[in-house]
Amino acid sequence: MSGILYIILSTLEIKKYQRQISNIFSNTEKINLNWGYYLIIGISTIWIAVIIKSEILIFSLVVLFVVLAAYFGISKVGILNPDLLTKKDEENLNTDNDLEHPKYRKNFAGDEMIQRIYKKLDFLMNDQKIYKDPELNLNHIAKLLDVHANVLSQTINSVENKNFYDYINRYRIEEFKRLVILPENQKFTILTLAFECGFNSKTSFNRNFKKFTGCSPREFLKDQKIIS
Repeated sequence: MSGILYIILSTLEIKKYQRQISNIFSNTEKINLNWGYYLIIGISTIWIAVIIKSEILIFSLVVLFVVLAAYFGISKVGILNPDLLTKKDEENLNTDNDLEHPKYRKNFAGDEMIQRIYKKLDFLMNDQKIYKDPELNLNHIAKLLDVHANVLSQTINSVENKNFYDYINRYRIEEFKRLVILPENQKFTILTLAFECGFNSKTSFNRNFKKFTGCSPREFLKDQKIIS
């Protein structure tokens, strides 16, 4: 029973974390949590071996599991970096955060502070265009503004009514729309300009472009009479 419970709880925790990633990272396409599921499958096979009562099979699977856990622990350390998300942040950084929620209201930074932070954030976005960094994340911007990551998340949620992922990628799409119509940029491909704006994959760019404009990049260019 303990094995079954552990497997269920582990699966739920990974799914929970997947939902929270968009509040931390501006590009999520290369963040793959499948390795977590692989480890859960490994634990499951070990418990099956325990039920079968095959000592050789149990020993072999445990050794394999330890090796895989070590590999994934080293190669995937960045996504589970404790500096990116504290336990308190994890409780508050939800995609459906609302200031009316009791838990969110309890930790609300205050309208005056929110507006002050947003003004500084707006400067970083419009003047320094930090959204062009494909590795940009919530923690990095919070350090630039010298504020807690949770407070920055509150600021974006309350003022823009968006999560971090949507907030940053909206700027990237607008920058692409500005760059692509310039005559001097006609020599560049769509993907080249998309990367210049901060996207790190074609899939991410196309999906976000469709989400914010309602059309594909090529349809947009046709409307602008840039391509036939």
